[in-house]
Amino acid sequence: MDYKKLIKVALDYRNRAYSPYSDFKVGAAVLFESGEIYGG
Repeated sequence: MDYKKLIKVALDYRNRAYSPYSDFKVGAAVLFESGEIYGG
């Protein structure tokens, strides 16, 4: 598995995070056994 894609998904979600009070932006990505990646 190339983890670069997983990291890219997490970073993309972090860049779109909305955190007006703390300005602490977080992104996450989950890799399923099927190979699908979901982020949030």
